[in-house]
Parts: sequence; C-alpha cells; structure tokens
Amino acid sequence: MAFTVSDLREMIELLEQHPDWKQVLRTVLLGEELLALPQLVRELVDIQRQQAQALARIESIQAEMLQVQRQHTEWLQRLTEGQQRHEELLRQHGEWLQRLTEGQQRHEQRMDEFAIEQQRMRATFERELENIRSDLARFTTKLGLEIEEQAEDTLQWVMEQKGWKLVEGPRTLTTNGEIDVVAVFENEQGQRVTVLMEVKLRLNRRTVEAWATRVRSEGFTKRLRRHGLTPPYWVYLFGFRIEWTAGKVAEQRQIGLMTARGEVLPPIQLS
Repeated sequence: MAFTVSDLREMIELLEQHPDWKQVLRTVLLGEELLALPQLVRELVDIQRQQAQALARIESIQAEMLQVQRQHTEWLQRLTEGQQRHEELLRQHGEWLQRLTEGQQRHEQRMDEFAIEQQRMRATFERELENIRSDLARFTTKLGLEIEEQAEDTLQWVMEQKGWKLVEGPRTLTTNGEIDVVAVFENEQGQRVTVLMEVKLRLNRRTVEAWATRVRSEGFTKRLRRHGLTPPYWVYLFGFRIEWTAGKVAEQRQIGLMTARGEVLPPIQLS
C-alpha cells in the first residue's frame, strides 16, 4: 500500500493529538543519540561556561600572584636596602665601639694617674696635717701654760692688794679632773684660806654653772681634804673675756671672777 501525502497529513494530525506517539516516533526516527544531543550541547555549553569562569579565576589568581610577586620583589628590595643600612650601622657601631674602647682605656689610664697623684697628695696632706696638729698641740699647751701663769700672777697680785700672804702654791691639782690653780693664803686675821681657780679664755653662763656645781659637790670637797686642802675656800673663775650672762650667774652662785686686769667680782667664802 502506497503512503500518500494525505496519509502523511493524517499521521501528523494523529501525532499532534497524541504527543506520546510523537515522542515514540521521534525516538524511532532519530535514535536515542540524536535525541540526547541537545542535552549534550547544553552540558557542553555549561562546561564551557564553567571553564570560562575557571579561566577567569585562574587569570585573577595569576594577577594576584603577579601582584604578590611584585610586592615580594619590592619587599626583597627594601629588605636588601635595609640589610645594607643595617650593615652600615653595624660598621659605624663597630667604629664607635672602637673609639669608646680607646677612650675608656685613656680614661682608665688617666684615672690610674689620678689615683697615684691623689695618693701622693693625700700622703703629703696627712704629713702636713700631722705637723699642723703637732704645732697646734704645742701652741695650745704653751698657750694654756701662759694663761695659767697669767692667772697665777694675777691671783697673787689681787691677794697682795687685799693684804694676804701666800703660804703655799700656786700649783695645779689633778683630782678626778684638773684644777688649774690651787693656792693657800693667810688673810689679815691670820686665817688660812684655800683659793681654787678655773682658767678659761672666755667665760660664759655654762662655764660658770659647771664650775659652781663642781666645787659644791660632796665628792669634790672630800678629794680636796684628802690632799690637805681644808676650808674655808675662795672659788674663782679666770678669763680674758667674760660674757654678760656669765657675770650674772657668777654673782648668783657666789663665784669670784678675775681677768688679766684683776678681780672683777669677789667670791663668797665657802666653808
């Protein structure tokens, strides 16, 4: 039976009415490979798009790598320059350390020389100081003796003016502390009086208080008696200069005062 155009039209209409038949016919005519071709094309296009995206990412990564490489190169350049500067600084530091070492050596040498000179000067100073101390000690001793001699002469002159006669002394007595001048006189009535005198360059309030307290102590008078120095006592302080307050205290404590010019304040007799 011949297949006519009319039959073809009818078949097409049937296929339009039955889509599942159309699919079966397409499968029969084209085969499964051709039917799968559109899907393969789509997959290929998708793969190509993915490849393009991957290529774009690769190019981006390459660009980033180039940027990193460029930065790395710049960093290496800066590192090289920094190392060169560091080496220069090390060289300068070495030179500076060398100069410092040389300067320290010179300083130590000068310090050694200074120490030697200082020892020499100290030895010289100590010798001179010892000489000064010796001279001062001799001068002090001589001055003390001269002052005591002046005090003794003044005391004898004052007592002679009073009509008293020297019986014993004057001399120095050491009894738990030195008494500068001790002498025994006989007054106009024939009574023997022991005169005690402390000698100072300058008399002040404290000096008078200390001497007045000392001569009135029981132990002091006992020691005087053991040396044969019996009451009554006349107690003086001798000084080249007398402070105003010292005179007031001496009057209150009944202590006599003398200077190189003579008696300033007569004492009150102590029994």
